[in-house]
Amino acid sequence: MERRGSRLAERRSEGPALRGDLRSSGAARPARVRGRDRLMAWSAVVGVHVLFGALFLIHTASQPSQPPAPSLVVVSLTDPPKPKPPGPPDETEGEAAMQIAPPIVPTPVMPIIRVAVPNNSDILSESQLAGATSAGEGGGGGGGGGCDTARAVQQALRRDPLVHTAVSDANRMGKAIMVWNGDWVRTGEQDGKGLSAVREAIQWEIAFSPEACRNARMHGTVLLSLADSSTRFAIGTGEWRWADLLGLRRGAVLDR
Repeated sequence: MERRGSRLAERRSEGPALRGDLRSSGAARPARVRGRDRLMAWSAVVGVHVLFGALFLIHTASQPSQPPAPSLVVVSLTDPPKPKPPGPPDETEGEAAMQIAPPIVPTPVMPIIRVAVPNNSDILSESQLAGATSAGEGGGGGGGGGCDTARAVQQALRRDPLVHTAVSDANRMGKAIMVWNGDWVRTGEQDGKGLSAVREAIQWEIAFSPEACRNARMHGTVLLSLADSSTRFAIGTGEWRWADLLGLRRGAVLDR
């Protein structure tokens, strides 16, 4: 009986201690449960957010791309700025251009010099005049009966001022000029054959001479001179007639 009583007393004495332990363990257990529940709740929230984010990305990727909105163009109605008038180039730009671009050396152009060679084929030398007969020396008139056509033509040339002007303009003063050698000879750069004033004076005098004097047969060259005696006109070569100077030649072979 004593042992049972002592055991009951021990259980009774242990009862409050066990209750206290149970109470303390019960109070600690709900705190751990609450922490675990809170962690699970946050995990669930994060998982839901991740799931919705993945669904949103899939949805946006499957949608077709929208064309970009047209950009607005702003039109200004103000006057365009006027260009500045050209002014002197900037010194720095000019120096830079001179340093970059090599200097252009102009190619010298050689001028073409044309020297006009005067035509002096009508001027005779003294050797070419050897054997010529001068007017008034005999044999220059021909035809007999007082015909001295060479002297008459020489006088007509000396008194005609146009003859002197033509000879001076042709730079033939003081020279011996071949005027007619079967055809009228071109003098220098003259347009026509023979000096026109000399040709006309000779033809005019021959035309009014007697027919017998015009048709008289001549031999060789006859020299007609001006008053200075240095300017001379050579007429004829071989056999010829004064009428030949008028273009009235009867044939290639002279009558004998």
